[in-house]
Amino acid sequence: MAAEEEAEERELVVEAATRLFVQLGYDGTTLQMIGEVAGTSAQQVSRLAGEKQHLYLEVMTRYYEAEAAHLRGVMERVVPDRAGLHSLVDGYLDFSVAHPELRSLWVHRWLGDAADVQDVEALYRPMIAALVEMFRAAVRADCDLELALWNIIWIVNGFIHVGIVDAEGTRRLADHPPTIRRFRTYMHDMLDRTAF
Repeated sequence: MAAEEEAEERELVVEAATRLFVQLGYDGTTLQMIGEVAGTSAQQVSRLAGEKQHLYLEVMTRYYEAEAAHLRGVMERVVPDRAGLHSLVDGYLDFSVAHPELRSLWVHRWLGDAADVQDVEALYRPMIAALVEMFRAAVRADCDLELALWNIIWIVNGFIHVGIVDAEGTRRLADHPPTIRRFRTYMHDMLDRTAF
């Protein structure tokens, strides 16, 4: 098999693994299932991409790198003040709305999925540390900015994954413009009460 063909087949395997991890979680996905979705065998999946744990780490790393690049772009164009922190939250929310599959991966993980796979959360430590350093002077001295940022991550994940129920009892998701505006306003207000 030519190197280019092998790279294409490997990419099909990673894409198949991503779809299955998003839908079923890591624990609910087998190499056999990944092979079936990718149109190959479990043995070929292992040969091309390694064991399931390697595939999971690759999927999570790819999403982290895309998310981190997006946030670095926001960080480069904002001033480290209240408005800049609002823009950061908006940028994170916008990325999350555009990539709901990443939120699903994290909800699975937070519910105990892939508990035996270490080092995924460690990917995020440098970004959180950089954000705390950038915005530390902009918030109250007694504000635990690291925890405030994690809180935003948790709340956004929940919102993207399950939405909110409006006054009429209808579940509204992030694809509903009035709901996303309402949620964005709430996030700014929550951040202001926590940090300033």
